[in-house]
Amino acid sequence: MEKGDVVSVVAVSGEYVGILDKIENDTVILQKPRMVIQTQEGMGFARGIAVTGEENPEEVLFSNVVFVVPTNDAVAKAHTEATTNIQLVK
Repeated sequence: MEKGDVVSVVAVSGEYVGILDKIENDTVILQKPRMVIQTQEGMGFARGIAVTGEENPEEVLFSNVVFVVPTNDAVAKAHTEATTNIQLVK
């Protein structure tokens, strides 16, 4: 995993997808982070990472991360579409 890759972060508080900025010691910094949520229509992204937090924050620092993995292609494309005005070919 390299800076700029779309990754999935699993933390005690839930699962998040974003653009990897830095992994250092016990912290992970993501750009354009989104919390993964389940709805009746299937998986989607919340409009942020905390219910009472700022909507669509540009960056978040996670500590006490359980693990970080590359995001699968379908979710990475959905993240790009959710965080930009770009619609990718399916």
